[in-house]
Amino acid sequence: MTAHRHLRPAGALGLLLFLVLALLPAGPAAAAEGPKEKKAVFGVQPAGPKKPDQRPHFSYGVTGGAAVRDQIALWNYGSEPLTLAVYASDAVNTVDGGFDLLAADKKPTDTGSWIKLATNKVTVKPKSHVIVPFTLTVPAKVTPGDHTGGIVASLSGTGKDAKGNQVRLDQRVGARVYLRVAGAIKPELTVENVRAEYHGTLNPFGTGSATVTYTVRNSGNVRLGARQAVRVNGVFGSSVTAKGVRDLGELLPGNALTVTAEAEGVAPLVHASAVVSVQPVATREGVDPRLPSLTRTVSVWAVPWTLLALLLLLVAGFLWRRRRRRTDRRVDVADAVRARKSTSETPDTPDKELIVQFTRLLTRRTAAGAAAAAAVVLAGVGVLTVPTASAAPLGTAKVNPATGTDDTSIDLTTSAACPAPATNVLVKVAGKGFPAEGKNVVGNSPLTTYPKDPNGAGFIVPLTMTMRDYANEAGFTTLEGRYDLTIVCRKAFGSETFGEFTGSLWFTSNTVYQDTDPGGTNPTGTPSGTPSGTPSGTPSGTPSTTGTPTPTDTGSPSPTETETGGDTVGVSTSIPPSTAAPTTTEPASSGGSSANGGSGGGDGGGGLADTGTDPVVLGLLSALLVVTGALAVRWARRRGLITFGSN
Repeated sequence: MTAHRHLRPAGALGLLLFLVLALLPAGPAAAAEGPKEKKAVFGVQPAGPKKPDQRPHFSYGVTGGAAVRDQIALWNYGSEPLTLAVYASDAVNTVDGGFDLLAADKKPTDTGSWIKLATNKVTVKPKSHVIVPFTLTVPAKVTPGDHTGGIVASLSGTGKDAKGNQVRLDQRVGARVYLRVAGAIKPELTVENVRAEYHGTLNPFGTGSATVTYTVRNSGNVRLGARQAVRVNGVFGSSVTAKGVRDLGELLPGNALTVTAEAEGVAPLVHASAVVSVQPVATREGVDPRLPSLTRTVSVWAVPWTLLALLLLLVAGFLWRRRRRRTDRRVDVADAVRARKSTSETPDTPDKELIVQFTRLLTRRTAAGAAAAAAVVLAGVGVLTVPTASAAPLGTAKVNPATGTDDTSIDLTTSAACPAPATNVLVKVAGKGFPAEGKNVVGNSPLTTYPKDPNGAGFIVPLTMTMRDYANEAGFTTLEGRYDLTIVCRKAFGSETFGEFTGSLWFTSNTVYQDTDPGGTNPTGTPSGTPSGTPSGTPSGTPSTTGTPTPTDTGSPSPTETETGGDTVGVSTSIPPSTAAPTTTEPASSGGSSANGGSGGGDGGGGLADTGTDPVVLGLLSALLVVTGALAVRWARRRGLITFGSN
């Protein structure tokens, strides 16, 4: 019994130890014992008959019915043999504007269907390559312009996803194939389905955001890139630029891309406008489109619902309080009448509520005073639209940045402050294509709106839009030569001015400017002239990137990866494209919006900036007139000067 009692604790301890060891995780040990996966890294590259060459991609200039023979090299950078499937396919744009090829289960109908490979399956030894010949036969009847495809090497296998499920993996790398078929060239981009939506905030005095969505479509027959900008402009001259709008590197013919841009800090001033600007540019080895910037504008209702709800509650409280006071007053009057009746000597007189109503016509003096007040108000409103008179120069306005493009956001920094009694400024631009007297581009605004120059005595005025936008509003597309930007010091009312600050910039091409005269002189005066129909300069193309071999998840010593396309310098077999046929540009429509959301320019008239009006003062004046009228009506009703039928 004693021995048995001593063995029981030892047996319990052993059992407990066994359970603890059994519950310990066996993951690391199992992982160490399991076989390690090996990486399979492979790639493709244009090649000659015997070895790979330095071409970044395949590029040909052909005619209908032509045949081209070429080779592609398939590389195996791993330590074990690989069996790769090889096939050709058509190129497409991805949803974010990238370059891709059709999936393996989709049959090509364009460039991919014209390529015939010598074999569709290749086994490549470790650390070596295999060259596969192919023939590209162009149909006799084919549309001119750009046709794009690619040759793909694919490795199929199985693997597990993040949840441990067995999935089929298809790893692909490819080399691009660019064809330019001889014939009429038509570069064209269109901007469609422009939509904008405002998103408010719970803060009644805070700013919201706007989401702008639009579609860029390549409706021509050549590859094109595009520079893009999206802005949301408020009714009082404020402007917010959407962040993260990327330029398009390469949009293939017939393809479309939907772009979504977010603009933060949009003030809820009831109404705003979203402006989309798309400038077509050439791609690498592409055609210079020589097309004007496409500008589309849509309206945005930026309603401050939270602020309106707060005001509604305040008005409802005021009306309830007013009605309550009226009810109390009627009760007091009724009590007073009953008190008088109780002390009256004729108690049998029937109860009647005393109603007194005075209705008087306005006297001649009152009418004359009202007419004089109306004349003063109308004169004050009329003064707002008086054209700005010429003023003496006060100094210069520095253009910042000193160099840029037609869609660069520009600031003007004055060399001094506006003299007293000037309280406001406006900005106008003059030059080739703009009116001789200049076009107002920043409306009459208080000086307190703009920050002071931290490095000088002047102040900084940002332009609300770009030079390309101002040109489109004025009805022309070619920016060239000198343009003067003038800041005019003035008051909120009246036509008197108190001096000007002028800065100049010169467009050395249709898209690039500098703040120094390329001719070495700085002539004075305001340039004038009419726009030319031929753009000067060539917009720089946006290079298109190409794919890099994508390795699978496997392990061999650091392989040397090669690009299947890209910026590798070498000899290309591309034939220079024919000169693009001249294109015609449609004149900008005057005012209004087109069916697809576009807006034209005409002479750009009709806006507050063109009249020199201070929009803030105009809004305050309108509100003051409304409040004054309401108070006047209430005052007249309470004194019986006017009555309504329901009283």
